[in-house]
Formats: sequence, C-alpha cells, structure tokens
Amino acid sequence: MVITSRDRYEGCLLGLAVGDALGGPTEFLSYEQIRIRWPPDGVTSFMSFRDLPPGSFTDDTEMSIAVARGLTRSQDLSSESILSSIAYEFVEWAKKTRPARSPGLTCMQGVHQLATGVHWSQSGDNDSKGCGSAMRSAPIGLAYPHALDALRFYASKVSLMTHGSPVATAGSVATAYLVARSLDGIPVMNLLPDLVSFTMPISLEFAGHVQKVIHLTMTSSVRQAHRELGDGWTAEEAVAGAAYANTLHPQSFRDIVLEAANSGGDCDSKACIAGAIAGARLGVQAIPAEWREEVEGRDDLIVLAGELLLLQSRLAQL
Repeated sequence: MVITSRDRYEGCLLGLAVGDALGGPTEFLSYEQIRIRWPPDGVTSFMSFRDLPPGSFTDDTEMSIAVARGLTRSQDLSSESILSSIAYEFVEWAKKTRPARSPGLTCMQGVHQLATGVHWSQSGDNDSKGCGSAMRSAPIGLAYPHALDALRFYASKVSLMTHGSPVATAGSVATAYLVARSLDGIPVMNLLPDLVSFTMPISLEFAGHVQKVIHLTMTSSVRQAHRELGDGWTAEEAVAGAAYANTLHPQSFRDIVLEAANSGGDCDSKACIAGAIAGARLGVQAIPAEWREEVEGRDDLIVLAGELLLLQSRLAQL
C-alpha cells in the first residue's frame, strides 16, 4: 500500500495525540506500578485520568498544536515572524490549559515571561533540560523535512523560549529530525547514527545518551533498557525512550505507543514523541481505527496536518 504525504502528516499529528492520551493515565507511575495497576502488561486502551475522559491528551499535544498553529498562521515566512507567531500561540495556550493537563512548570514559567513582554529569545533564561521542548517539536519536522539547517534553527529557537539547557535544545532538534526523516519511511534504528552526529555539536550529553538505544535494543531485556534509558523527565531520556519503542517494534504503531506508554515515568511525553515518529513513518492507517476515531481533537488535528503539508510545499519553493 502506498503511503501518501497526507497519510504521513495526519499520522504524525494523530499519532502524537494518541500516544499522549495512552500515556496520560500512566504518567508519574513506575514500570512496576503500571503493571500492578493494569496487569499483566499495562494499559492497552484509552482510559480516563485526572478527571479527563478517555482519549484526552495532555499539555504535550496542546503545545504541539501551538507550535503547528504558530507555523501555519505566521504573517510571513521570515524567521522573526514565524518565531513570534509560535510565541504568541504559547501565550494563548497558557490562558486556556487546565491543571488536569499537567502543564510543565518550566514551560509555564517561560510562557509567563513571553506574556509579560519578554522577547522569545530571552524568555527561557534557565538551565532546565526537561523534555518540555522535545515533546512539542514534531510539527517543525513536518514543516522542514528537507531543509535540515532550517529545522535545526527553528527547533533550537523554539526550545529556548522555555528551556535554556543545550540538552533540551538537542532534544527539540532530535524530535523534529526523527519526524522529518521518518516521512521518508526510514526505520529509526537506521536513523540513530545520523541523529547522534546531528545533535552532537549541540550537546554531547544528549548524543551520548541517545547512542545507548542502539546497543540496548540489540543486547538488553526490555525492563533493563527502560531502566538505563531513564524515566523521561529530561530531554535525553524522553527522546531515547521514544526512539527505543520505535526500534523495538518497527512495524507496529500499536506496539510502539503502548511500549512507551507503559515504560514508567513521563509516559505521556515518551509516547507522544514515539507516536509522532511512528505515525510519520507508518502513516495514519497504521493507527488502530478506534484510536484514530476516539482521540480528542481528531478533526482539528487532521485539518492542521493539511495546513502543515501546504506550508511545507510553500517553504520548499523558497
């Protein structure tokens, strides 16, 4: 079956929302706690959590939507306009999000700075290497799939709006990069050496941690791999966990997102990133039909995917 570009763009956005919704109930729980609560292997379907109905997503998807809207609603295609547009969408998001979505403290602090008039280049003045920027950068990969210098530039700048650490910057770049390259159908295992090279100039710490995925996939038990890759609260751990889920189950969207959603720790972020990558590679039809139909915001995400595909076409002509 031919997977069209439209299939891949819809797969990415619906995939990240589905992963996020599956990981929402398991967030903050350990690998063992998840299996005690939902034996034998953890969650396998949408469930309610924190007063949100089944299929609801968290701040991960909300902020990804904000990035996508910022990209597609920019007044022009200059870097200042695009980045200012994304910053504006972050401020609008912060006005509407709910505590049940568990918005991250570092993200909220950075966006508060934006709301008070601090320029986007100065709003993330901290040393945080949390995964809050890695979890939201998939739309940048959709906008710049064949312009990797531009991808690195925008993913870096958008990360710095809230997170000051080079590790967080590398995480944002990495998510966008994996999504962009996955649009060509390349398995994540084949992308990891290039990802390490692409992010090494930004953060040796990040690149070194992601490099572990290759070895762990081939030599370690699943439990040991998750233990060594970490809970996902930091950028290098979240991206590594998402990449590992993709290398472990390269052909099954369902298995990829459930692996990440049941891995322990910041499960929604790992599953969100994993779902974005898998959806871009495997296409929207690879997502189980009930998840595609029942995930929150389905219709809006499909429209947004089309807008990003159109934007990518315009950017490619520059």
